[in-house]
Amino acid sequence: MSYALVFAMILTGATVVLATGGIALSDAQDSAEAQRAEHTMTLFDSRAAMVALGESGSQSVSFGQDSGIFETRPTDGYLMIKHTNYDGAGADIELYKEALGAVVYENGERELAYQGGGIWRKDAQGDAQVISPPEFHYRGATLTLPVVRVDGHASGSGSVTARITGATRAEIVYPDASETYPGPSRQYLNPIREGEVSVYVKSDYYRGWATYFRERTEGEVTVFDSNQTVKVKLKSIGGAPGEFDMPDEGSSLPVEGFGGPLNEFEITLTATKTGNGNGKGRQFTESHWSFFSDQGGDQFEIHIKTDGSTKCTSDDPSGDLDGDVGLSVYYYNSSTDTSHEWVNSGIDPNDPDTAIDADCENKQLAIDFMSENTNLTYEDIDDVENVPGGSNKWEFGDNINSREAPATLTDHPEGFAKGEEDSVKDVLNYYMSRMGINYDLTVTDGPGNNNNNNNGKGSGRIDEGESYGTLLYDEDASGQYITYLHVTDNEITVTIDS
Repeated sequence: MSYALVFAMILTGATVVLATGGIALSDAQDSAEAQRAEHTMTLFDSRAAMVALGESGSQSVSFGQDSGIFETRPTDGYLMIKHTNYDGAGADIELYKEALGAVVYENGERELAYQGGGIWRKDAQGDAQVISPPEFHYRGATLTLPVVRVDGHASGSGSVTARITGATRAEIVYPDASETYPGPSRQYLNPIREGEVSVYVKSDYYRGWATYFRERTEGEVTVFDSNQTVKVKLKSIGGAPGEFDMPDEGSSLPVEGFGGPLNEFEITLTATKTGNGNGKGRQFTESHWSFFSDQGGDQFEIHIKTDGSTKCTSDDPSGDLDGDVGLSVYYYNSSTDTSHEWVNSGIDPNDPDTAIDADCENKQLAIDFMSENTNLTYEDIDDVENVPGGSNKWEFGDNINSREAPATLTDHPEGFAKGEEDSVKDVLNYYMSRMGINYDLTVTDGPGNNNNNNNGKGSGRIDEGESYGTLLYDEDASGQYITYLHVTDNEITVTIDS
C-alpha cells in the first residue's frame, strides 16, 4: 500500500470524525440554547403574572440567547366565553371575546410562546405542548379566569431585554351587575341558572391548549383543526350527597347538580357530652344550629332552636323532651332585595307526626325536612317569641334584624301574605331550588364556646362528630355544568430592547 493511499485514508477518517463531532456539538449547542430559552420564558411567565395580577407595576427579563428572534404579536389568537341557552329558550350570548396576543421566541424550527398566562412549545410538525399552565383555574362548579392579554409591537434578536408594564388590571367581566343579558332585565350575576358556559381559544398553540383542558379540567373538549380553535364546555362533576356524616362547624356539605325536587332530606343532631364525658349530662338547652349558604349573592339559612327549658325529663332519661323546638327558614333574594322569613317556634318533638322527633335515650333530635304535617308561617323571624335573630345565634342574624319581610311575597310564585302557612317540605323545596344547581350548605353552631365540642368551636350543645343525615334529590342534566364565573380582563404591554 502506497504512502499516498494511507495518507488519504487517514485524512478521510479524520474528516468523518470532525464532521460527526461537529454535528454532535451543534446539536448539543442547539439543545442548550433551547433549554436556556425555556428557562427564561418560564421566568418571563412568572414576572408577567406579577404585573398582570397586580403584585408589581413593572418587571423586566433578560434573554441571553446567542440566536433566535423575539417578538410581540398582539393580535395572535383570542379567548371567547359563550353562554348558550342562557334564557332556557335557545338564545346564546358572547360574554367575552378579546385577542390574547403572544410573546414569541423563534429559533429555526423551534418556537416558544407566552400566551394567556402560560408557556407553549411548538415543534416543526405544528404540535404544541404546555410548558407552564395558563391562568385558568377550574374547580368544582367555579371557573376563576383572570384573562391575561399581551399588547405591544416590538422585536429583537439574540440577547435582548423584555420590559413588562400593566395596562389593564382586574377589569370585571363576570359577575358584573352593570351588564345585562338581552331581553328581560337579567344581570351578569352568579349563580348561572340556565344553559351552559363554554370557553373557546383560537391559537397557533391550540393543540397544547386542548391537551391542557383535557388533562387539567373536567370539561368536554372539542378541537377544530380547520380554524385552530379549541372549545371546552365546563362541567362540574357531582350529585346528591346521599347519606353523610355531619360536617364540623364551619365546614360544608356540597349540593351538586340539584334539579329538584327533594326526595329525602333529614338530619339527626346529637347533643354534646358534658361533665365526665359519659353522656349523662347531654342536653339541648339553649341550642342554636344552622345550615346556611350565601353563594351567588343570595342568602339561605335553615335554623333549629331550643330554649332554656328544652331538656329531657331528669328522672327519666329515656322519656319525653320537655319544651318545644323551633324551626325557621330565612332566604334573601338579592335580585329583588326581598327577605323571606318562615317560622314555627312551637314544634312538639314528642309528637310522632311532626317534623322533629326527640330521642332522649340517645340524646338526639331527628329533623325531617320532607314533613308535610308540620307547617311554617310566613312572618318576621325577629318578631316571633323564642326565635331571636341575634348575630351570635344565626349566621345572618344581623341581616334578619335589619330587613323586614314584606307584607306579601311578590317574588314568590304563591304570593304568600304574612300569617299564611306552607309545609316544611314545600318551603325547603322552593328555597333549595332558588339557590341554584351547585352550592354549599355550611354548618354553624352557636352561641358560645365549649372545648368539648369541635376543639372549642360551637355552643357546646350539638356534637357534629356524632350527628349525620341524608340528602337525596332529582339531578338535573344541566347540574353537571359550571355555575359560578369569576372572570377579569388583564392586559400587559411588552417592549423589547436590544
